[in-house]
Amino acid sequence: MNKNLLIIVGLAVLVGGAYFFVQSQKSSESMTPEALIEKTQDSMTKENTTMDKSQSRYMPYSKSAFDAARGKKRVYFFHAPWCPTCVPADKSFSENESSIPEDVLLFKTDYDSSDELKKRYAITYQHTFVLVDDDGNAVKKWNGGGLEELIANTQ
Repeated sequence: MNKNLLIIVGLAVLVGGAYFFVQSQKSSESMTPEALIEKTQDSMTKENTTMDKSQSRYMPYSKSAFDAARGKKRVYFFHAPWCPTCVPADKSFSENESSIPEDVLLFKTDYDSSDELKKRYAITYQHTFVLVDDDGNAVKKWNGGGLEELIANTQ
């Protein structure tokens, strides 16, 4: 009797799965050409948004991105996730990225793991900013602040 019950339950699951599969196929086939075009345009808009983000003014530090940004005003932001003043600054930079001047790129640099950079620029604590020239030499260094200080120190 258990064998028969198992066969019946298996068939019920198989029939139910087939029903849901057929229904999902019908719903995608019943889309009008206009709906398909709109869906495609929405997808393209999302891709463009992602592409725009790759041209960010505030981004995590990587040597390759930093080196590729020669010719722009490049600023290290020595950040730590445990730093009580870094976290709100990070949030502000992310939310107001379009307010960062177009010729300024701000690189969120991990304070805890960037020992070589900390040594090079004599960084002794987090929430420190360093504006560098095209050769990577420090032009200006300041501690604390947010968007207003970034703009004032890069103009």
